[in-house]
This record gives sequence, C-alpha cells and structure tokens, in this order.
Amino acid sequence: VKNYQKMPSLKPSLYYLSKRELFIKNIFNRKINPLYLKCCTFFGTTLIDRTQTIDTGLNWNIIDKIPQEATNLSFGEICKLRAEYIVGNTEGKLKLLWSGGIDSTVALISILQRLETLDQIDRLEVLYSDESIKEFPSFYQEICNRNLKKEQISSCIFDHIYPSDNIITGENGDQLFGSDKLKVPVITKDAFKPYKEILYFLISRKLGTEKFSHQIIDYLAPQIKKSSVPIKTLYDYLWWMNFSLKWQSVSMRLIHGLERTRNDLEKNTFHFFKDALFERWSVSNHHLKIKEDWKSYKYIAKEYIFHFHKNEEYFINKEKEQSLKEVLVRNKKPFAFLYPNSIKNKINTTMYKIQDALSR
Repeated sequence: VKNYQKMPSLKPSLYYLSKRELFIKNIFNRKINPLYLKCCTFFGTTLIDRTQTIDTGLNWNIIDKIPQEATNLSFGEICKLRAEYIVGNTEGKLKLLWSGGIDSTVALISILQRLETLDQIDRLEVLYSDESIKEFPSFYQEICNRNLKKEQISSCIFDHIYPSDNIITGENGDQLFGSDKLKVPVITKDAFKPYKEILYFLISRKLGTEKFSHQIIDYLAPQIKKSSVPIKTLYDYLWWMNFSLKWQSVSMRLIHGLERTRNDLEKNTFHFFKDALFERWSVSNHHLKIKEDWKSYKYIAKEYIFHFHKNEEYFINKEKEQSLKEVLVRNKKPFAFLYPNSIKNKINTTMYKIQDALSR
C-alpha cells in the first residue's frame, strides 16, 4: 500500500466492474490503488466515486453527477413525478420486480397509481416470489392478488425477462436513505456519535486487522469534504459513502447481469429511485431519513406506503432487509434475475454469477 505509485488511468473508461472482476482480473490488479481495493473490501462492493476525487487507478465514466441544487418537493410528490416519467416514456408492458420490501413497494404503489389515472392498469405485471409474500403478506393479498397481473417466479427469473421488456426495480433507494451497515450502530446508538470516534474500530473489525484503518480514513478524507451535507456522525459518513460511492454500482449491476448496456438505463430499465429529484431530496432532507431507532429507518417511505395501504405492523415494525440477497440465499432459483435468457444453456456460468452477485 505504501509503495503504490499513481499510474495513467486505464482506457477505455469504465462504467462498472463486478466485485469479482475488480479483484480477480489480472489486467487491472497492477494498476489499481491498493488502498482503493481495501475500501472496496470494507464496503463490500466496487466503489465508483461520483465526485471523482479519490485516486483509484481506474478511469471511471460517471453516469449520474451529484446534483448541487436543493428541492422543496416532498418525497410523495417526487414519487408521483417519477412514475409519470416512467409510464410516459415507455410503451407496452411494465414488469415490476417486487420483493415486498420498502423500496420496491414504494415503486409499485407509484406506478400503480399513475396507471390507474390513465386507465392503463393492464400494462403492469408484478414479478414476485414466495419471499415477497412473506415480507408483506397483506399487501400481496389485498393489492397484488386482487387487482394486478402478476407472475410468481418459481424458477430462474431470467426465463421471464426478455430484451424488449420494460423493467422497473426499487434499486438506489438505500443510497438515498443511508446504509445497511448502520443497523448495529443505530441500535447501539454509535451511529449518532462523531464518526471520528467510531470509524477506526468499524473498519478494523470488518477487515480483521487495524493495519490499514488509518490509511483508509485518510484516503477517503478529501472525498468526504465534497459533501454538501455536513458529515459529523457515523450515520452521516456511511450515508455519504453509500450515496456518493455505491450509487453507480447499484445502478449498473442489473444492467451488467442482463447483458444490457448503460444506454438501456432510462430506456427500458428503470430503477425507480435513480433520479436527480430523489437525489436532491436526499441532500435537502437529511434529517428525514431516520429518527432514533432502526425501525424508523426510511420512515418517510413507510409513511408513503401506509397512506396507500394501512398496515400498522408494517409501518411501525418493518425494517430494512437484504430482500434480494435473502431470496437468493434461501432458494437459488427465485429472483435470480441478474442473468439473461442467453445464459440459459450455460448453467455453470449462471450459478457462478449468482454467487458473484451474492458476494456483492
């Protein structure tokens, strides 16, 4: 790490690398900043710095620059505008991937309401699994099961997604609100303490060594200064890391698995929360992401859901979960949607990629 010397960035520029590609492909290993790799290990994914501050040794092409403008629009108003955009810029069927979690449920409600207004509800098809029902059973029974076209996935989901399909996901919701790494610190209240008191121990515990902790903190320090939201607590810090460093990896991982290109984003692949207005809301309303306990995480989104479907248990007690990861861990087949129909006959490759997805 100490002997690393900055070298010219690789060309062509990159939009995405899976974690496996980042760590295993020898073509990159000699050029990547070792401290950058340690940071990727800590955060569990490939980091793409949207502020273009940190030296990675790679030439990243940034898709979404971080907006600098504030917004006075409410979360619900932006949901409505986002649904109008997606519905208005597509033709034919809309396949929405519903896990039963908070983010995909917000997306489903928003799209559903817009289609009802236009009397086009027949365009919507909900793809779900057994885990989706378990995660939000009343919503499934009272909304999905009564009113909507739906398809339960009991085999690999890439058998149900085709190149011409319009796909909607709940991706990028986590990046707006915080990080799943915050659960334990929120419960212990460490999340609301100054990050400089906690971060060293958090990194050391994750990496299993104290050797690189100070170097990682110093390496990321200039990037932290780029936030327009004051970064004081551990919550602030991990939110900013998720928002600024993980946004593009999350945006591209489905595209990458489906063998679509970055140009398919906002063309026939829509991550509901990948929108500049949502980003501006996140920066303008940092105080609305959580209260004092973990069950209040994403409470604004849960209020939005409760207004449409009044389930108090879900509203009060629903916690952020790794919905997709849980489905894949419990059953290798449902929601293994990272891989296209063309891989259908390459069983070994497909299963390897699923394991790669889990590692991210």
